Amino acid sequence: MLKEMIKSFKMKCLALIAIVFLGLVGCSKDEAGADPQLKVSDAMAVTNADMIGHWQLSRMMADTLVDLDDDNSFSKNLLDETDCFNTMSITFKKDGTFISNNAQMSFEAGASQNEFSCLSDRMDSGNWEVRNDSLILEMQINGETYIHRKLINFESDRFSFDVNKIESNQYVNDPGDTQASAIRILELEYSRK
Repeated sequence: MLKEMIKSFKMKCLALIAIVFLGLVGCSKDEAGADPQLKVSDAMAVTNADMIGHWQLSRMMADTLVDLDDDNSFSKNLLDETDCFNTMSITFKKDGTFISNNAQMSFEAGASQNEFSCLSDRMDSGNWEVRNDSLILEMQINGETYIHRKLINFESDRFSFDVNKIESNQYVNDPGDTQASAIRILELEYSRK
């Protein structure tokens, strides 16, 4: 009788362990399949061949709402607030070189010197490569060599990366008391054209 109780107990424990295991495996698959943030680059390595071609800026998402055009409509997407960045693009060539059009804006316009204005675009060129899901750009600006390394999120027709406040100061001359001053991180997304 004791042997039967022990055997019954062991069978119940095995059944419980099997149910828990199947439940965990089932949940894991459901969660991974339902995750809208899962990127292709999370599942496979991005290669140079993936990046070759022309890419146009499609989103510039700030970490806070702004109303750059003073229309009382706030947005995190700076492209909804100004057309200063509409010409931004980058072309990656097979030979490992790139050409990019980078827009700039200033907040020193208007009577109060705190209105924004678009400045002329800056064309950059140099060498590029993808290594460990990071886009590496090497370029000359005003006689100085700059190397930018950005971890990228990649999908077949778009890629994105974050730009912090220090990096964005290269493109936006912000005196420190404007709507853009609160922005700490921008996510730039480029779409294949």
